[in-house]
Amino acid sequence: MSIQSIFNIGTSGLMNAQNQLRIVSDNISNVNTPGYIRKVGSQQAQVFSGQGAGVNSGQVTLATNKYLQSAALKATAASSQAQAFYQLFDQIQSQFGDLTDDASLFNLGSTVLGSLTRATENASSPAMRQEILSGLQSFVSEGARISEHIQSVRDTAEGEIASVVDKINSLAKNIGDLNAPIARAFAGGTDGTGAQNSQANFIDELSKLIDINVVNNSDGSVTVRTPSGAVLAGPGAVTLSYNPTRPVASDTVFKAIVATGPNGEARDFSEHVGSGQLKGLLELRDRDSVAVSDQLSEYMSAFAEELNAAHNASSAVPPPESLTGKAMNLTLEEALAGFSGTTNLAIIDQSGNLVRQVEINFTSGQLEVDGVAAGPFTPASFVADINAALGGAGTIGFADGKLSFSASGGNGVAVAEDPASPSTKTGKGFSHYFGLNDLIRADVPVNYATGLTPGSDHGFTAGDTVRFSVKNAQGNGVALVDIAIPAGGSMTDLVNSLNNSTSGLGRYGTFSLNTDGVLSFKGFGSPAYQLGVAEDNTSRLGNGASLSEFFGLGGNASARAQHLQIDPHILDNSNHLALAQVKLSVTTGPVLVGSDGSGAGLMAAIGSKNVNFSKAGYHGGGLSTLSQYASNLAGQVGTVAANAENRMTGAQTVANEARNRLSAYQGVNLDEEVIKLTTFQQAYGASSRLIQAAKDMYDVLLGLV
Repeated sequence: MSIQSIFNIGTSGLMNAQNQLRIVSDNISNVNTPGYIRKVGSQQAQVFSGQGAGVNSGQVTLATNKYLQSAALKATAASSQAQAFYQLFDQIQSQFGDLTDDASLFNLGSTVLGSLTRATENASSPAMRQEILSGLQSFVSEGARISEHIQSVRDTAEGEIASVVDKINSLAKNIGDLNAPIARAFAGGTDGTGAQNSQANFIDELSKLIDINVVNNSDGSVTVRTPSGAVLAGPGAVTLSYNPTRPVASDTVFKAIVATGPNGEARDFSEHVGSGQLKGLLELRDRDSVAVSDQLSEYMSAFAEELNAAHNASSAVPPPESLTGKAMNLTLEEALAGFSGTTNLAIIDQSGNLVRQVEINFTSGQLEVDGVAAGPFTPASFVADINAALGGAGTIGFADGKLSFSASGGNGVAVAEDPASPSTKTGKGFSHYFGLNDLIRADVPVNYATGLTPGSDHGFTAGDTVRFSVKNAQGNGVALVDIAIPAGGSMTDLVNSLNNSTSGLGRYGTFSLNTDGVLSFKGFGSPAYQLGVAEDNTSRLGNGASLSEFFGLGGNASARAQHLQIDPHILDNSNHLALAQVKLSVTTGPVLVGSDGSGAGLMAAIGSKNVNFSKAGYHGGGLSTLSQYASNLAGQVGTVAANAENRMTGAQTVANEARNRLSAYQGVNLDEEVIKLTTFQQAYGASSRLIQAAKDMYDVLLGLV
């Protein structure tokens, strides 16, 4: 071995030790820098012609472990998903209040029923009437406020979704832009760890927003994909776009998150979102907030229906001069079809004495006036037949889809059911069905038992359209389907059009009309497809409710709590509160007395009455009392919130552990770096001595010449 080769070997050792010391010093100086990943210097033996020729410094890399990194990224995504969901759902849960708080929704309902119970013994008290109305107003307003707040939380989620999509694009671009300088550094054998460190931090931030897989390429660059394969950074990366729909309402149909590929191809990105903050926001917006809103509206509308049933079976004292029902969105003939049993229209003077009684027997189609047979009636001539029977003491009318009943001569009106055979249709008495004496009203349909049969006219204009949206259980858009109202006029024709597997929704589920005239959709699959309504330009009978409003399709049923309000005539005058009942069996004296609180007793009893609830939210439907349903709703919302908090806490614990393990591997250990510092200091000194020895040998040789 020549002296020159010894000199070169020493020089290579000197340079390698210097490089390693530079790496160690960089690591030590960044020991407390957040997100810093420890540098690792490599070295290889240099060999020429089979002989050792010193050492070469290799590529400087980062201390990474793909398994620990993958685990940390997944845990971070899961933690961010749980946190995003809990933070917003907790806002919804908090609106229901503490069950020990008298101002909470469910306690307000109990307060109303308690006031009605006390009114049975003190029905004539103005203060008691005002207490009932004040409590009921608070209850209805609180239900509407919570329902509106749920939509506000969904609106917040919608805004955050748009923001997260923008952040994903920005971070993915930053990651992709750093690939080029990193690859150049690898190709040139220079130090590219600064860019790699920045890129790793961007990857960590991206993993909070969406779950990702990272592939380290041979040139040092990375490719970032979703677990389902969509490329976010690297060759063939997509660009995301989202146009938020705001403000958000219960029937809002949201647009898709669109992924546009490098060649301009666009597709729905929702199916690629498996975890991360974006997933938590989508779950909150499309699933759990909707479930709470649905169940809240089912409770509030059922409470209103039961209260109205009792109020319609009762009367104010003195009786009002007129009663006007709700908008039926039906013809009078359609509304009367299917009634059975017997009801009574009563004209009563201001002292409570019966002036005229018209008995309507729907089963036999016969009328009686003051106990004397008065001939038949038909649905087609119902108004004329009843007005003839009233003989000028009062009139009924049907205008703008509403039934009205009024008295003349300063008298009042009341409707009383036959005790032995009360009138009924879809489980409601005559007055309740038409809403003549409703205590709680709404400007949209809140009960979807229309009473229509398969042979009934559907009542919509042929050619008008409804655009339905179909989503899977994860809230991902599946299809938009336009349904044109068929030229055939029956409900059977309409249901067949909806269920058509080519032009309708038959590929995704089945519509059916039950015996009460409720039109419902049952999606295929488990979990089943969900139905929304994107557009609806239909109108029943030309000026009535749209198809989706009339049957409660899409998000219409979820908004019912926002539309309930106390009848303004009753709210303005508590004397119109119906706390008594008409006693037609009384043969002498008044049939209606102010001290009678039996109507209040009917209303007070609704809390313990079994009600057939529809499936809504977390509740599967079926018989339950209002009190039990309220308790279940409170418990279910609380359970979801508690589970969400536990999931967040658990996910954060797992994420912290995963990050700690990764940090322990890739972070700077000061003790290890000090050992390396000492080692390379000694190596540097040894290489220097080798060079000095070679120099001394040169000097000796030169001295011999």
